[in-house]
This record gives sequence, C-alpha cells and structure tokens, in this order.
Amino acid sequence: MDTALSETQELIRASIRDYLRREITFDRIRELESNGGYDEALWLHLGRSGFLALPFASPIGGGAGLVELGILVEELTRRASVAPLIETLTCAMCVERFGDPGLAGEIIPQVVSGGMRISPALLERDDRYDHAMLPFDGGAISGTKCFVDYAPSATHYLVSALDGGELVLALAEANPDNATLRMLDNISRLPQANVTFSRTPVRRVAGAEALHWLVGVNRVLSAVQRLGAAQQALEMTVDYVKAREQFGQPIGAFQAVQHHCANMATMVEACRFLTYECLWQMDEGAMDDRLVATAKNWAARTVTEVTMLAHELHGGIGVTEEYDLHFFTRRGKDRAVAWGSADETLRYLADTVGQQNSWH
Repeated sequence: MDTALSETQELIRASIRDYLRREITFDRIRELESNGGYDEALWLHLGRSGFLALPFASPIGGGAGLVELGILVEELTRRASVAPLIETLTCAMCVERFGDPGLAGEIIPQVVSGGMRISPALLERDDRYDHAMLPFDGGAISGTKCFVDYAPSATHYLVSALDGGELVLALAEANPDNATLRMLDNISRLPQANVTFSRTPVRRVAGAEALHWLVGVNRVLSAVQRLGAAQQALEMTVDYVKAREQFGQPIGAFQAVQHHCANMATMVEACRFLTYECLWQMDEGAMDDRLVATAKNWAARTVTEVTMLAHELHGGIGVTEEYDLHFFTRRGKDRAVAWGSADETLRYLADTVGQQNSWH
C-alpha cells in the first residue's frame, strides 16, 4: 500500500477540512450533545457536496472507495462532528454489495441525497455481532437490539435476524408504532438507544457473508475514528507545549515532554498505517480478520494512551470541559469499546495465532 495520498484524496481532505473549520465550532458540538440530536446542517452539506456519494458505484455515486471514506471519517472525527456517517454509509454499501439490485437502486439515491439515515442494529444480550436470536418470521421481527448508535435520527435500521436458522440482514423502517426506543447515556454523549421491535415489517437484504463484511468494515472505520481523535489530541498537545512557558522557556523544550510527544506521534503513525492498510485491502476485495483485529486493538490502545498523555502535558487546563480536549478523550474511549473491545480483539488474535496473515 502507498501511504501517500493521491491528488483526489488530498482534495477530499482539504475540502471537508476547510468546511469544518469555517462552519463547525466546538460550542456548536456542545449544544448538539446537550440536545441529543445530530447535526442536520452538516448532514445536508455532506449530501449537497457529494460526500455521501463517495463510496458508491457510478453513476449514482462518486466511484471512490473505503480509503476515501476513511479520510472523510477522520476529518469529521477531528472536529468532533455529530453525524451518522459511518452507520448510514456502511449499511447502504452492504445493500449495494450483497443485496438485490432493485433494493439498492431504491435505497442508494435516498442515502446520497441525505434523505435516508440507516443505523445497524445487531447486538442482543449475547453481546456478539455474529449471533442473533430475533426470528425473521413472516416478513416481520420482534425483540430488542442494544446499543444502536444514532437510533433517534435513523429513518431505517439494518437488523440481524434468524431466518430458518440462517443469519440474515433485514431492513426495517424506524416507525415509532412498532420500533420503540430506550435512550442510553454513554461517555461519548452521542445519541444511542436500545430499540425494541414489535412485529416490525422488514425486507430481507442478504445473508451471513454480508453481516461479516458489515461488522468488519465498521470495526476498521471505528478504528479510523480513534485515529482521528488521537491525531487531534496530539496536535493540540504539541501546539500547547510550544506556547506554555515554565521556568522561562516553553515546556516543549524539556526532554521529558519531548519524549512523551514522540511516543504519542509514533503510536498515531502506527495506527494510521494499520487502519488504512485494512481499508485498502477491503477496497481490493479482501478482508483479513486478523489484520482487522490487530488494527482495532492498536487503535484502542493508541487513543487511550495518547489522550491520557495529552491531559498530563496540558496540566490543569486539560481536565476542564471548557477546554476542547475532552471531546477526543470521551469519543475515543467510547469507540475503543465499540465493535469489539481491545480485550475481545486480543482474544481473537490468541485463538487464531496459528493462522498466517496475508501481509502486503
């Protein structure tokens, strides 16, 4: 994999970064968190500007891939944006790749325009993504799915269920008459809920292969979110230690501070390579589960350690909510356990230690 960005990728990054700097303030993020909603203005901009079309095939979409989507996700994370981007686009991509072309032709244009927002609803009490107990019975489902991100803003859910003993994905409309929410508090302060379905009509999308792909790509993109949070914390810290003076000189002149910053930068760059390597492999039509687990585990460790060191180097100001560092600490910690924690990924790697990685 060539880690240098192409001209198109540089343009994507510069375009969204410029918009976010101009339009998305951290005070606005605080307001959105307190209201429990999502950023509708940002979502409309992503639709109008073609960002929601990036990963889909031409002529409906932008014809780009997961690497370009990762660049977009990283920039949105670095601004602590509140938008169901990963949730909606990965669900829609799953429909496009594995579902019926007629269903994809119905859904993708609505997603690209910003009119449809889809949340994956996969977890049950078993806390496993490859397990479902909700029966796909006569075109309807009943039961509860847990920890559904952006559930209040979703127009549809992509639900895992059992159809005659086979794991399937099914599309359900977010109708309050037969899909009720119980809102959850979490460290990220982003909207999340348990969703209870009651004879909710669904449309079958695909089988277990699609579910495996959906979980894998969300794991890697959540690692990109951790990368974005860690990168932003690193840059905020470097700027701070350059400006903060103690004993007549910037604290960044002290060797111990420099060592901390160097360690943070090393972890971030390793995380960057692993996560984008995973996305590149998926774009090439392969998904190495061990590499996905490795990237996710390292991203969880990176964001936790980098943000904690950032707080240490900031001193007292780093623990106040008036200072913006806490956004990346909270969001990073939340994503560190989403889609499988560091312990879960280590257990998987231990269980599959005899397998060979297809390193490229």
